[in-house]
Amino acid sequence: MNAQIYAVLEPVHVLLEQVNDFVARKVAREVGRQLREGTDPERLQHRLTARLAKVMLSDIKDPGRWLLGVALPRWGCGYQDCEAGVIWRTGAACEICAEVVQDKAAARQREQRLAQGLCPEHGTRPGPSGQCAACELDDAIARPAPAMVVQQRVPDGPPRGDCGDCGARIMLTGRALEDGLCKLCREEAAALAADQARLPACTRSGSARAGTGMPRAAARPCRAAACAPATGLRSSPGRWPDVPGPAAQRR
Repeated sequence: MNAQIYAVLEPVHVLLEQVNDFVARKVAREVGRQLREGTDPERLQHRLTARLAKVMLSDIKDPGRWLLGVALPRWGCGYQDCEAGVIWRTGAACEICAEVVQDKAAARQREQRLAQGLCPEHGTRPGPSGQCAACELDDAIARPAPAMVVQQRVPDGPPRGDCGDCGARIMLTGRALEDGLCKLCREEAAALAADQARLPACTRSGSARAGTGMPRAAARPCRAAACAPATGLRSSPGRWPDVPGPAAQRR
């Protein structure tokens, strides 16, 4: 056993003296392997000191087995700098080991709750559905709400339509079923028809264009003799009759 290995094993010399040469060589080889893999001598020595401080010498029945199985192995997670839940370089708690401890504690708690017939997640009594009230609430929150289907409301009463003249919405009842007009357009059409009935036949074609969307043509007095009494105008052969202006008509 070289001097470096012997110096590392200084905290447990009292136990090393109680083992035979075969076990001592196995302990030395284990210490040499860890030093070659990069473990600091101070870290290994600190590990041996901490492990020995947690046990009474009288409780160690087999020193060789305790050295190889308890004192020398590294405890911790897969992170090589973790030393029993503490980062060796910084002295901070190892987060990975903390998560492992929490997971194990949660697993033990679940087992205890299941053994007591309680909800493993909330620790309450389940209801008739087999779930506790908290679990049912969680399921309701996680369950997506059904999509709302908006239906177009159909108005009550008779069918609706558009006025054939002005385009307003009307109820298709009564006379609207025959002419497809609203009341106002129907009254205007009736008044226009009454006005056209009072005009001479030769001027109806021009005035009949009103309300059809076509430009109203100015009605010209007819030169026929039959229309002269109706218009009150006289004409000479070969010339248009003199049509009185607006001022004369007002007089």
